Amino acid sequence: MKRLIILFFIGVLCVTGASAQRGRQASTQIKMIARPDNTGHTIRLRWAATDVSIWKLTNQYGFILERYTVLRNKQMLDKPERKVLNAGPIHSKPLEAWAELAKKDNFAAVMAQALYGSDFQVAGNDAKGVSRIISQSQEAEQRFSFSMFAADMSFEGALLAGWGWVDNEVNPNEKYLYRLTTAVPVNLAKADTAAVYIGAEAYEPLPPVQEIDAQFGNRTVMLTWDYSRVKTYYTSYYVEKSEDGGKTFRRLSDVPVSNLNEKNDKRASGRMYFTDTLHENGVACQYRVRGINPFGETGPPSEVIKGQGANILPFVPGIESAYTDDKGLLQMQWAFEEKANGLINGFRINRSDKSDGPYKVWLDSIDVTRRTLPVKRMVGDPGYFTITAIAKEGEGRTSFPVLVQPVDSIAPAIPAGLKAVVDSNGVVTLTWNKNNERDLLGYKIYRSMKKEEEPVPLIDSVWRGNKFRDKLSLKLLNKKVYYAVSALDKRFNQSAPTALVELKKPDIIPPSAAVITKYKVTGNMVTLNWVNSVDEDIAAHILYRKAAVDSNYTAVQHFTGKSRNSYTDTITSGAGQYYYYIAAQSEGGLSTVSESLPVTVAAGAAGSLQLTRLYAYAQPDQRRIEVVWGDDMKQVRNYQVYKSSGNGAMTLYKSVPAGQKGLYDTEVQVNTAYQYGVMAVLASGAYSEMKKVSVNY
Repeated sequence: MKRLIILFFIGVLCVTGASAQRGRQASTQIKMIARPDNTGHTIRLRWAATDVSIWKLTNQYGFILERYTVLRNKQMLDKPERKVLNAGPIHSKPLEAWAELAKKDNFAAVMAQALYGSDFQVAGNDAKGVSRIISQSQEAEQRFSFSMFAADMSFEGALLAGWGWVDNEVNPNEKYLYRLTTAVPVNLAKADTAAVYIGAEAYEPLPPVQEIDAQFGNRTVMLTWDYSRVKTYYTSYYVEKSEDGGKTFRRLSDVPVSNLNEKNDKRASGRMYFTDTLHENGVACQYRVRGINPFGETGPPSEVIKGQGANILPFVPGIESAYTDDKGLLQMQWAFEEKANGLINGFRINRSDKSDGPYKVWLDSIDVTRRTLPVKRMVGDPGYFTITAIAKEGEGRTSFPVLVQPVDSIAPAIPAGLKAVVDSNGVVTLTWNKNNERDLLGYKIYRSMKKEEEPVPLIDSVWRGNKFRDKLSLKLLNKKVYYAVSALDKRFNQSAPTALVELKKPDIIPPSAAVITKYKVTGNMVTLNWVNSVDEDIAAHILYRKAAVDSNYTAVQHFTGKSRNSYTDTITSGAGQYYYYIAAQSEGGLSTVSESLPVTVAAGAAGSLQLTRLYAYAQPDQRRIEVVWGDDMKQVRNYQVYKSSGNGAMTLYKSVPAGQKGLYDTEVQVNTAYQYGVMAVLASGAYSEMKKVSVNY
């Protein structure tokens, strides 16, 4: 008995994945977390419904919370000690019990309104607007979402709502399994349970917020910190400020800061941002951040960040025009606020080969009154130019860059002699003749997998030589690939691409198989129907036959490409059982054979067999399509179900036993047309005709 109990609770631990700070259980309807405090005698618990329907039902019927004492003095008990932590289901307190807390806690007020309010409006007061219509239609979802968010902000409110519990009867030498069950009747919702395994010894101090930084500007400061390291501990944060050298800190808002736009994106920065307005520049300020967890506990302060506001030139120059004249001299005109002339010492022109720099001074000491260049200079090679207003105090401001290139609109010639060769490993070697232009910069190389699609560049930069290697994936289903090359000069004039060069890939993937769909025996003649292979490079379909007593198949008929999908074979060797299959052969010589079809030829052989009915029903609520059929055939061995979507070819989907005359297809997508075909396979090896049905999901 003790061994069974141990295995049971080990299983619970594996499901909950409890950590030293909080335990969790993956559940379809409810979630629960827990955390002990530093006294060793208290454990706080929080739980929540996972969707609006369960939220509404549990608000009505409540929860049942049980505690099982599993370990005592590091010894597992022979029988866990069970204790129900509340006399009845845990519900939200009556509305009048919320009055005092709602006055001082806005999040508690949100929860009370969500639970008891006659309406719940979060989209403004525009009674005629679209936002009002959406708000009304989604009111239940809004009540659920906002109350769950508010519960994470206010543990006291969560306790009043019946979404939390404080267990003050905890012994430091014991470990417990807390089991939460919905009190919803099973006829309204499937019973579900969440569990947390934890003890007082699991207490750990909350960590400080990490990597706080600040960017001070003109009477503003933007604070940022790394929340990704502590987001498993905290749901919100308080930003605190000191203006007396760090002697005292005050919160900048009574409402904590939360990240409401978190996305499951590995490329996300994992940082939060907060902007504060400074009363004046030049006054030192200090900031720090504290985290707040779902149990209402405040974490330790972060490191203090210091700084002060600084004057920044309020106007930015903008280049209105920049070009070279017929002599190659730079002509530039820019705009800058005239009333700001007294704030600057002048202008400076900067140049770089790249738009993102680095920039070097190209012309300096331009008078504050100028808006055009005082001296014309030769540009030479193309480049990027900016203009900087040099501030008398603080930092200057720089315009966006503009590209200036001497007049040259003549593109290089189209490269000639493009050739492509591929080896058995898929390595492609491209070669072409060099261009003769003196200002040639290089080449752009393009590839497309289909002749009709737009070729795409293979490299972001410019290729300097006239030989290039590419590696193809031979596992991709396309049989051909296309290449083109264009030339580029130093003024970035680009030639038209060459004509596409077609290249056949080495054939290592056998073609898809043909499918024999039905047959008919009339005397000594067997009529076969099939669906050809869907591959583009099919050279032939070959029909093979052998008698049951033979060891080898013989080719009956050779069909070029996809020219035929039926054939009548005349049996001259007498009655008996015969076997057929169709081989699909690619242009590269690879073959794939269909499943073998046994056929019995006998005097008085029966005609074609077929299903009596076949239906398909779309069931979007269950995310599936139901396919059912019926027949009057005897000695059915199994049924073969074929499927296609859109305009795709029909392929074998499943084989089901004779006693099963239906199935559910859960591999479906919305707004898609599906076609199903069913044929019976008899114990004799004969196939019935395929019956087909279509359905839109």
